[in-house]
Amino acid sequence: MRNYIILALSILALTCRAQIVDTWHGMLQVTPTYSLPLVLHITEGTDGYSATLDSPEQGAKGIPVDQISFSPDSRTLSWQSRTIGAGYSGQFEGDTIRGDFSQQGFTTRLDLIRGEYRKSKPKDDLPYLSTELTIPSGEVTLAATLTEPSEQKSSTAVVLVAGSGPNDRDEKLGPHKPLRDIADHLTRQGITVLRYDKRGVGESTGTFGASMLSDFVADAKSALEHLRRTGRYSRVGLIGHSEGGLIAERIAAESPAEVDFIVLLAAPGTSGVEIITYQNVVMMASLISPEAKEDFAKITGETFRDFANHSTTRAEDSTLMRGYFERVLPLVREEQRADTRAMVLSDRYFSSMLDATSTPYYKEFLRSDPSTLLPRITCPILALNGSKDMQVEASGNLSTIKRLATASSGVRTEEIAGLNHLFLPCSTGLPGEYIHLKPGFSSEALEMMTEWIKEGELGR
Repeated sequence: MRNYIILALSILALTCRAQIVDTWHGMLQVTPTYSLPLVLHITEGTDGYSATLDSPEQGAKGIPVDQISFSPDSRTLSWQSRTIGAGYSGQFEGDTIRGDFSQQGFTTRLDLIRGEYRKSKPKDDLPYLSTELTIPSGEVTLAATLTEPSEQKSSTAVVLVAGSGPNDRDEKLGPHKPLRDIADHLTRQGITVLRYDKRGVGESTGTFGASMLSDFVADAKSALEHLRRTGRYSRVGLIGHSEGGLIAERIAAESPAEVDFIVLLAAPGTSGVEIITYQNVVMMASLISPEAKEDFAKITGETFRDFANHSTTRAEDSTLMRGYFERVLPLVREEQRADTRAMVLSDRYFSSMLDATSTPYYKEFLRSDPSTLLPRITCPILALNGSKDMQVEASGNLSTIKRLATASSGVRTEEIAGLNHLFLPCSTGLPGEYIHLKPGFSSEALEMMTEWIKEGELGR
C-alpha cells in the first residue's frame, strides 16, 4: 500500500507539473476604472521551469521572468521579474491560478486563466482611410498604420515618433494613446499620418531591449523615406514626442533635405544628463530638504556624466551607483533617511536600478546633446510643452530650443498651462498621476499643431 501511495503521489506531482506548463492570462485591476491584461507563458526544460510575460496593451512581449517556482504539494506558483520589478504568488486551481501581483509597492489581485489572451477588436467607422503596412528598416521590419483623408488629396504627410520605452504605434500608456489621438485629429484635418510600432514591440520585428537610440533614429528615418518614395506629398515632416523629439532633431540636423518641418512635443532642448538630473530632482522632492536641493542636483549631474562618459563595465557602474547613493543619502530629510537607505541599498532595488541604467542605450541617451543639433536645423520648428511636465521641464527646454535653433527658417515655442508630459490636464504632473487621468490629448495642443502645419502649406 505504501508503494502505491508513493506512486500515486508521484503521478499527481507529474500531472500538476504538466498542467502548469501553459499560457495563462489575466486582468490587472490598476485603478477602479482601468485594467491591464497580462500574459504568462510557462515552459519546462531540463533545468526546471522558465517563463516570460507579455503586456499586450503596452506592446511588450517576452519580458523575462528571473525566478519561478511551483510546489505540487501546496499547488502554489510564485515568480519574480527583475526587469519590471514585479512578483506574483498564487494557488493553482484547475484552469485558474488565484493570487496577488505586486510591483514596486503596488499590490493587486490577479487571477490567471489558462489560454491565450484574445483582444476584442471593435470596428471603427472612420471618416478617413486606414491602411496597415510594413516598412523595412535595416534588418528589422516595422509594422505601421497609414491614415489619410478619403475626401481630398493630401499634400502634407507626417511621421509620428514615440518617446522612450517599448511603445507601440499608439504610444499606449495605461488608458492613454497620445499618438493615436494625434493621428486621428490630423487626418480628419486633411493631413496624412504614418505611425509605427517600435522595433521589438507589437507587430514589428527585432529586439527592443538590445536596441540603441541610433537604431530608433534609423527606424524613424526609414518611415520618413517611405513617405518620400511615394512621391505623393509636397511636404513631409516629423512629429516627435519626448525622446521622439530628440530623434526628430537629429534627423532634421543630419538629413535636412529629407525633412520639411518638425514638431517637438515635450522634447529636450538640453542634454540627456540634464533631463535625467531634473527627473531625479522631481522624484526626490519630497525626501530632500529645500536647502539641500542644489547639492542633490549637482551630485546627480556629476554622477550621470561619469556614467555616460567614464564608466564602461557593470562593475564600474555598480561602484558608481553605490557611491552616488552614499553621497545623496545624507541630504535626505532625517526622519526619512533610515527607510530610504534601507530601500535604495536593498539588493532588489539596487539591482533593478542597475539593470535600468547600465545599458548602452541609456548611456547613449545620457550623452545626447541637442545643443549640437539645433543650430544645424534649417526647417521650421514648432515646439510645445505643458507647464506641469515633470519629465522634461517646459520653460527651460523651450527657451533653449528657441535660442539655439538659429538656422531654422522659423521657430515657434508654446508653453501650455496645466498640461503634463502626455499633454493631459492634471493636478501635479507627476508620472504616478497619469493612469488616473481622463484620456484624450489636449485639444489646444492639437489645434496649435494643425494650424501651424496648415500655415506652412499656404507658405505663410
